[in-house]
Amino acid sequence: MAYDTRKIANSFSLPKRPFLSGVASLVDFSGSYTRYYAKQILDRSDADAIRADWEAVGASLWWAIGQHKENEIEESLSG
Repeated sequence: MAYDTRKIANSFSLPKRPFLSGVASLVDFSGSYTRYYAKQILDRSDADAIRADWEAVGASLWWAIGQHKENEIEESLSG
């Protein structure tokens, strides 16, 4: 595939500024930072899932086009 699953997984689980995120989570008594961070993760994962689906569709289309061209060449050589 065209995407690196390890890079995607790390971008979801590791905050960009781990120290500041840790401090923010310690003083976040209402839980608003946690909800905001969880929403960001879900939004990014949805976008990445849609992109991955379309990459798979594109790869399948390229494969089908290649198979069709191969079949046309074989038919023209045999017939």
